[in-house]
Amino acid sequence: MAAIRIGISGVLGMLVTLGLVVLMYKLIDSGSKELDESDAIKIPDFLHVERETTENAKKTDVVKPDEPDTPPPELPEDQLDVEVPDNAVSMAAPVVDGGLNVGLGAFSRDSDYIPVYVPQPQYPRRAQTRGKEGYAVVQVIITTTGGVRDPVMIEEFPEGWGFGRAAVKAANKLKYNPRVIDGVGQEVTGVLYKFTFQMAK
Repeated sequence: MAAIRIGISGVLGMLVTLGLVVLMYKLIDSGSKELDESDAIKIPDFLHVERETTENAKKTDVVKPDEPDTPPPELPEDQLDVEVPDNAVSMAAPVVDGGLNVGLGAFSRDSDYIPVYVPQPQYPRRAQTRGKEGYAVVQVIITTTGGVRDPVMIEEFPEGWGFGRAAVKAANKLKYNPRVIDGVGQEVTGVLYKFTFQMAK
């Protein structure tokens, strides 16, 4: 019974397939042959029109100024001298007989010690809370490189408020340009510095 059903299904499938093939052939064959047999239509080329390009930039003509009728008068040489005050500093290079040989890393001229950095001392807390003002004098030794060593408090006013101790601590951070003699840095002893303690007004 099952074999009969399979046989009938196979025959029906073959018939349906054959019918679809015939139908597709008829559809393809029914196309119009007039379009294939007619002459081809030639599409003309596009016409390119040459156009002139213009710049949209505004040109400005620069007018040269007229030359002056008379040139400026020349100053006579005797009026070129400038009066120099007696205390003026000359910026010209000094002239040394026999030449001057200055090596890098050495001082070129003699100079005295000059403070270049003065630290702000710490205001003693007890004096600050009581509104006390004062000063302290410290003695230091300036080294050959401009540093400071061995600070000692010389004078303090008023005493007992911590101004001397704060001044000695700040004096350790003093910086100087060292004293130079014959191009060699010199150590300077007994240098006094006064630190003043004042409340902000």
